[in-house]
This record gives sequence, structure tokens and C-alpha cells, in this order.
Amino acid sequence: MSKSFSFYQYILTLRGAKGSKGDFADEVFNDLMFPKDEADYHSLSDYIENYGSAQMQLSVFDDLYEQYEEWRKF
Repeated sequence: MSKSFSFYQYILTLRGAKGSKGDFADEVFNDLMFPKDEADYHSLSDYIENYGSAQMQLSVFDDLYEQYEEWRKF
């Protein structure tokens, strides 16, 4: 059984971390329009591509999404 947490809820656990992943998490937290209930990769990547800040790099998102999927399994 996997956890039913959104990507946003996972990202909040990374706020304040050093490096690009922590920077990404801080940017997501500060983005009031970020889709907080979304878990779908394509919906999230579309949002980041179209509305994300410069600190929301898609390569970092890809790594974080992979970690998110692993995290949801446990």
C-alpha cells in the first residue's frame, strides 16, 4: 500500500536542505499557486515548465519526483 500524500507534502519535508533540492523545495513552498494536491508527474512538470520560477529546474524535479515515488512506497 502506498502513501496517499501529494508531491507538495513530500517537498515540504525537504525545505531548508542544502543544495538544489532544498532550493527547489523552498521555491515550491513560496509559490502560492503550486498545485498542492497533485501527485501526477505530467501535471506537475507542465506546471513547473509553464509557471515555475528559475529555481524550479526540471532536472531537479525529475530527481525529486523519483524520490517521491520511492518515499510513497514505505
